[in-house]
Parts: sequence; C-alpha cells; structure tokens
Amino acid sequence: MKIPLKYRFNVIGGGLIIFVLIRMLLPQVYHSMYPAGNMVVQLLVYSVTLVLSCLAPIAFIENMCHFHPVLFSGRKPQPVHGIYAAFGMLFFTVLSIVNSILLIGLEKLGIVFPPNELNPVNTASEFVLYFIFAAVIPAVVEELFVRGIVLNLLLPNGRKFAVLASALVFTVMHTQVQSFIPVFGAGVLLGCIYLHTDNIFSTMLLHFINNAYSFIMLYMQQRVNGISSMGFASFVMMFIIVGGISAAMWLKRNNTDLLRPLLDTGRNSKLSRMVASPVMVLGLFSCLMAVGAQLYADLAL
Repeated sequence: MKIPLKYRFNVIGGGLIIFVLIRMLLPQVYHSMYPAGNMVVQLLVYSVTLVLSCLAPIAFIENMCHFHPVLFSGRKPQPVHGIYAAFGMLFFTVLSIVNSILLIGLEKLGIVFPPNELNPVNTASEFVLYFIFAAVIPAVVEELFVRGIVLNLLLPNGRKFAVLASALVFTVMHTQVQSFIPVFGAGVLLGCIYLHTDNIFSTMLLHFINNAYSFIMLYMQQRVNGISSMGFASFVMMFIIVGGISAAMWLKRNNTDLLRPLLDTGRNSKLSRMVASPVMVLGLFSCLMAVGAQLYADLAL
C-alpha cells in the first residue's frame, strides 16, 4: 500500500515531538531530583536519554507506517568506506572553517556565542563514559533514526528530496543554532554516502569519527598545555587534510561522486511539502523551541 507523503511527514513530525519531549524532560527530571548528582550518574542519564529519544521515535514511525527497512542484513563494512570517511572529514572541516568565519563576523556585530566546552572530566571512568555519550551513541542511534528511518521513508519521493529533507530533520534535532551550516552539510553528505553505499555502517563510521575528533580536540584544549594542545591539533588537522585530499583524488580517479543524489533530475518532491503536514510543522516548531531555549541560554538574554 502506498503511503501518502503528507501522512509520512505527519508521522515523522510525531517522531520529532517524541524526540524533543524525551530529550528535554528526562534530564530536567533528574536534575530536579538530584541537583548535585555526580558526573558518572549524569553521563549515564544523558546516555539513556539520547538512546531513548532516538529509538522511541523509530518505534513510533515503524508502527504507524508499518515500515521496517532492512539496514544490516548482508551489508558489511567495506575498506572503501574508510576512503569515504576521509573525504567526509575534509568536507566537515571546510564547513567548520566557513562557519567559524561567519561566527567571527557575528562577533563584530556584537553577537557572541559561548565556545563549546566539556564538563570537567576528572577520572578515567568519566572520560570513557563521556566519550561513549559524545561519540559512540550519537553515531549509532542518530544514524538509525535519520538515515535509517527518515531518509528511507521519504526515498519514494526522490533521492535529492530524501537527502535534503532528512538533513533538515537532522539539523533541527541539534539545538545549537551557531552550528547550523556544518550540521546541515554533514546531514547532506551522510545521506548521500548512505545512498551510495546502501550501508548504514558507512555513515555510522563517519559520524563516529567526526564526533570522536571533536570530543578529543575539546578535551585537549581544556586539559593540556596550550602549546602542546596546538601542536596536537595542527598534527591532526594536517592528517585530515592530507587524507581528505588523497581520498578526493581517489574518488575522482574512480569516477565516484558521493554528492550525485543532489544532481538527481528525476521525480523529486519539494521541501515545501513539509509545511503541508500539520504534525510535521508542530514537530519542527517543537525542535525550534528547543533551539530557542538553547539560544537564550547561550546568549544570556
């Protein structure tokens, strides 16, 4: 049975509402009950919250649409996925540089966002739990939700449409408005790589590497001597640039265009179809409310 696009967007919007409710309420309930909770328990609560906030919408969408995509059967990681990840890290780095330039421009206008920081990490167990929360869990559950469910559910209406719409969902799920450009760009590339490989492990790998890189860089900046931190960051950056350029050359030599779905001239719906779905509008609005709350906190309004 063919499912109307409006209905699919309604269901995705319901999933977003579930995502926001779990993501916002569970930590608040915990902090209201244990305002001085220790770091390990907090990380466990945040990890459970992130898992539930993605898996609950998946279960909701699959049940409402009777939609159960096969994501793992017979699809093993391939060595070439490492090349895609190297290119992806270069792509993400370029987006981050562009975003940093825009933020510098906003600072000159008096709009200053606080830098990303980690909570204090004092023990090895805290570091491991923090790393799992920041790098491992998002790479798995967010990919299952956004690429595994949302993108696949929208795919009958065009590859380009599915990539862009799922990237938009991926972006509004993240509450930091100052990261809109790199997050949306990451969502687009991850969607394209998933369609190219037909393998959810390939996007999980790239998502994990990017999050692990960001976590380690923040940790080094906060805990290591300034000169040593800059030296390490410079070494990693050169590794990303050299690896990314080599990967781009390999892709060109093998006539592989990872962004080809964006050039899809076939039947593609328009993103404006999203606002024709009342529940999707409500879902987007609930995410934007969370973004606004984070923006209010960041700018100390």
